[in-house]
Order: sequence, then structure tokens, then C-alpha cells
Amino acid sequence: MKKFILMSVLYAILILPSLAARERNAVRGVKRAVVMFVAYNFIYAFLVLVVWTQMED
Repeated sequence: MKKFILMSVLYAILILPSLAARERNAVRGVKRAVVMFVAYNFIYAFLVLVVWTQMED
């Protein structure tokens, strides 16, 4: 699980912009990408601060 949390950064860099690029309107696509990255950062921070610290090696 720890490895997946670390690798999720790479997945987010590839997947989130590709999802936002499907919008027909470029401005809406950029806004969607920013919102998804902000949401991802909150989820990642939660996983690192709460879940990671409770896991055993």
C-alpha cells in the first residue's frame, strides 16, 4: 500500500490532465484540471499523514 501511495503521484500527473483534456472548452478543461489536482493533493495529504503513519513496514 505504501508503494501505491508513492506511485499515485505519477499516476495523477498522467491521468488527471488527460481527463481534463477531453473537455471541448479549453477554459473549462483547465479549471477542471486545477480542481482535480487540488482534490488529489488533499487526498494525498490525508493518505500520507493519517494512513501512512498507521501502517507497519
